[in-house]
Amino acid sequence: MDNYIITLIKNNGGSSDITKFCGNLSWKDSIDTLGMELNLEAVRNIDDRYMKGYDLIEVGDKIILLNNNKELFRGIIVDLGINRYSKSITAFDYAFYLNQSMTIIQFNKVNADEAIKQLCSKFNVPMGNIVSISTAITKIYKDNNIAEIIRDILEQATNELGSNYRLEMREGKLYIEKYTDLIITPRFKPASNVASLNPLKTIGSISKSESIADMRNSILISSNDEKSSRVIATAKDEKSISKFGLLQEVESVDDKDMAKVKVIAQNKLKELNKIKEDISIKLLGDDNVRAGRILEVDNDMFKLKGQYLIKDCTHTYQNRIHTMDLTLEKVI
Repeated sequence: MDNYIITLIKNNGGSSDITKFCGNLSWKDSIDTLGMELNLEAVRNIDDRYMKGYDLIEVGDKIILLNNNKELFRGIIVDLGINRYSKSITAFDYAFYLNQSMTIIQFNKVNADEAIKQLCSKFNVPMGNIVSISTAITKIYKDNNIAEIIRDILEQATNELGSNYRLEMREGKLYIEKYTDLIITPRFKPASNVASLNPLKTIGSISKSESIADMRNSILISSNDEKSSRVIATAKDEKSISKFGLLQEVESVDDKDMAKVKVIAQNKLKELNKIKEDISIKLLGDDNVRAGRILEVDNDMFKLKGQYLIKDCTHTYQNRIHTMDLTLEKVI
């Protein structure tokens, strides 16, 4: 059973429990963005003498969200809308700073996980679990923010190794883990004296869309050398081409990757040669459900069966009811 507590932390270190002044609580994240966003509203009334001294919230303050003493969010208030009787608050976790801070850094044959650790150490970013990633990184980064550099490193690793990685902040620390290590079974407990249930067995609403707009069934790999237009590797799916027509992608690789171009081509084909499915579902809420997690789905009505990646996740807590809206895609 949910018991959310919202704590405000001022820059002087003082803290206040502001839960009773807050409502319309929601938090969301996505595999396409780095970091989690928290939104809520807080009451205020400068005309009410009983409310004086409680209008404490300012831009730059920190917020921590707990549920049953488990931390769900820790971040900084970035945007604040002020009305006569309320404040609307938008906070981001500490990945906010990774998106804002730019740098210059060079790596020379450094394993991807070590390159990320070096970058985090340079900017004093606390680290949680960063999985071992063997891809060697040799590159000079200029005019990039930290998040862009980490994303590029992980993209190189995905192209070479075929594994997808989730980058996120938890309890103020940076975690990088494989999607395949993040399979979860959601649970919802409606009351302390009632057994928990799997929300996937009681889906509130569901819709599905399919598209081949982003499908690519032929991959050409060329060198980054501007003086050469030579194709050095190809990968294609003749069966898909016969059915959907030729949908071709061209990728350029650095000289250091020449020995791995066939693997890169095959991994890119595996990534792009598919019908894009977007499944939107509404479920009863479980705090453990986040973007980048994988769910086991079995729904005959929409012919959904197997593992599905959570692309977008929005939690809402209103009137003591916790729900979540998810966008899923099939794991190939």
